[in-house]
Amino acid sequence: IRNRLNTVISNILFGLILVSFVIFLLVNARISFIVAIGIPTSFLIGLIAIELLHYSLNMLTLLAGLITMGMLVDEAIVVAENIQRHIENGEDPKTAAVNGAAEMFPAVLTSTATTVFAFLPLLIISGKMGVFIETLPVMISILLFSSFIEAFFFLPLHAKEILRQNRNNLSAEKFWIRFQNSYHNILAFLIRYAKIYLLFFVIIITLLSGWMFKNIKFQLFPAFDTTQIYIDGEVNKNFSLEETQAMVSKVEKTLLAKLGKREISSISSVSGVKFDNNFKPQFGDNLFHILINLHEHKPIGLYNTCISPLLSPEYNSSDMIRTHSAQEIGKKITVLTNAFNETPDFNALSVIVPGTGIIGSDIDIALTGDSHKVQQALHILETKLHTISGVFNIHTNLIHSRKEIKFKLNSYGESLGFSEESIRQLLRPLFLEAEIGKMFYEGKLIRIKSADISKNRTATLYNLLLPVPGTRKQVKLTEIADFITVPSPATIYKEDGVKIDSILASLDKKKIKSSEVIKQITPWLKTFEKEGITVTVKGEEKENKKIQKVMNRAAIIAIFFIFIALIWMFNSLSLSLLILSVIPFSIFGVLVGHMVMNLDLTSTGMLGIVGLAGIVVNDGIIMIDFIRKAKSSAELVTLASLRLRPILLTSVTTVLGLSTLMFFAQGQAVILQPMAISLGFGITWATVLNLLFLPVLYASVKKI
Repeated sequence: IRNRLNTVISNILFGLILVSFVIFLLVNARISFIVAIGIPTSFLIGLIAIELLHYSLNMLTLLAGLITMGMLVDEAIVVAENIQRHIENGEDPKTAAVNGAAEMFPAVLTSTATTVFAFLPLLIISGKMGVFIETLPVMISILLFSSFIEAFFFLPLHAKEILRQNRNNLSAEKFWIRFQNSYHNILAFLIRYAKIYLLFFVIIITLLSGWMFKNIKFQLFPAFDTTQIYIDGEVNKNFSLEETQAMVSKVEKTLLAKLGKREISSISSVSGVKFDNNFKPQFGDNLFHILINLHEHKPIGLYNTCISPLLSPEYNSSDMIRTHSAQEIGKKITVLTNAFNETPDFNALSVIVPGTGIIGSDIDIALTGDSHKVQQALHILETKLHTISGVFNIHTNLIHSRKEIKFKLNSYGESLGFSEESIRQLLRPLFLEAEIGKMFYEGKLIRIKSADISKNRTATLYNLLLPVPGTRKQVKLTEIADFITVPSPATIYKEDGVKIDSILASLDKKKIKSSEVIKQITPWLKTFEKEGITVTVKGEEKENKKIQKVMNRAAIIAIFFIFIALIWMFNSLSLSLLILSVIPFSIFGVLVGHMVMNLDLTSTGMLGIVGLAGIVVNDGIIMIDFIRKAKSSAELVTLASLRLRPILLTSVTTVLGLSTLMFFAQGQAVILQPMAISLGFGITWATVLNLLFLPVLYASVKKI
């Protein structure tokens, strides 16, 4: 926990330093100072809010703070820059603070609301995924509103005391003048050839986005490094608990000898229990569970080795000695356990590198139907999965941990007048406990039960004498029934009252994805269905389809509320639709980011896309709010140039705030790295759209 806190807090502090330094370089020291002190103020307001809402500080709430780091200064930058503009125009600091803040209030309120509206619909996600990410949109929304409060109720107080006329960084001013002139000329040229430019732009970006969508792969969560690995398995079903533990000790000794002390911190085991893919216990003398604790991973890269230790509150590298990832060690352990699987004493050892807990197994296919047909189908699937590269830990949920004695009435028993129901009635009181009374003892209810003292002995059953119906004679149970001993499952799985049998497997995500595996085995699944077997595909593939469907719904809800907010501000349908047009084109930046970073699209990456919808319209609001006053193309270009600095500053600071999570994610922070990439690259590209696409589109639509 300490190391995870160190990771997140050092990232937040580094982001704060980067953001403040860039504002200092690109604007001036005074604006940089009042914007920087607003960040801890926003965090403190947010901490009070989550305390009142009974949320805890955890990995996700801290990562939400890291994600919003750059966003927290957006409102402050826009307001501070506008106050400074009023001061430069000759107003005294107090008047400039009031007028500058009031002028930006509608636009900033709308932009904050649109960002919140983008994240809050994520709360409609249900199930384990919904529980997992619930705190993320809540924390982001709280922090965004906190930064809004800071920008309009605290920042103007600082601004009137600190900001002064002609205090700008001269080199920064020269840079902005040159940059604005270049932007002015480029925008004027594009507006001159607006229709041709817009046509080519839309066609090229649409075609490239479609091509990338077709080729990008999807997985639920990225693999992240952890400090624990589990081994679940079973030995020969005839083994006692002590014999099971003796066999498990052999596995432990092998792992300790082969893996080395620099990788493994400790190994512990429990005999008599194992856990299924949903981490529910199964009990049996021949079952076991091994827990392998790993050392912390050695820091990788310049940031994690040099910068993070300096910014971490309680940095301790004494346990950071592991050089291989948990996934790599898991593969080594799988090779070692395969040797035990090939012996007759061991059966179905499964190596599990824990993930987020949203899904139990990457591949999970449940079959329902005739028991014999289902067993054959499971065997076929198991054989097929073994031929697919990247698939391992293949096993079924059938665990035979004990013996079950069954009998069938023979013809002699039937001739004597016995039936299976009559025999059941005779055996019931002998082999089940009977409650014969109740009493109170020291204020507690005591239930008095009776049972045959020898009911757990096999000999009792075989030597049992039963009365022959209608006579005084007795006959042995073994004379009137045929006995067989069969393996008994440790757990019977049912869904909606129907017994299901499942085949489970893990995947090496670098080699193959769950959708590719399902595609390869689909012909067999269709064959099983024709034979009367009900096939249900669960695991990651089921969650993938579910999350994509829910994300589409959340995106529609988010865009609807953003649209309402834009209508409220501009009182114009056309202007609102113009700003919304940036959203679909911004996805191009997300796809480019994932390809550049060599990452698959994940559920958290899709969360980022939904949230991006609210962020990209912010700069659009700032741009349209100014250029709608233009009556000519020259005036439009001039007004757009005035918005260049605040738009670039808000985008640069937001991306820099996300940069540590985008490029230096380690450990569990890797889960939210795709979200940061979606937001970071999406905002970068959306900045280009808001500066070079939106003004041209506005000029074309309004015929300026």
